[in-house]
Amino acid sequence: MLWALWALVGWCGTPWRRHWPWPPPPPPDGDPWLVKGGNVIGGILGGWGFEQIWPVGTPVTGVAVAATALGAYVGSVVLGDVVGLLRGAKKV
Repeated sequence: MLWALWALVGWCGTPWRRHWPWPPPPPPDGDPWLVKGGNVIGGILGGWGFEQIWPVGTPVTGVAVAATALGAYVGSVVLGDVVGLLRGAKKV
């Protein structure tokens, strides 16, 4: 079940816009699904890596799940930015 949470965090793991709500965001470059796929994979890898460094253990507590979700968020943002840079996407 943690894997599904990490994938969800990766899917939603986009950073806040710096200039919210103005200026409006630029149109997406090409196919945004490639970056979202990178975010999901990064979320899973980030959550898994966090769990390897600090094991969740048994029984799994809510604090442990939230901590691995934080690792998933960091992994998602990092890998999503790497995929975006490799594609040559515009940065918001």
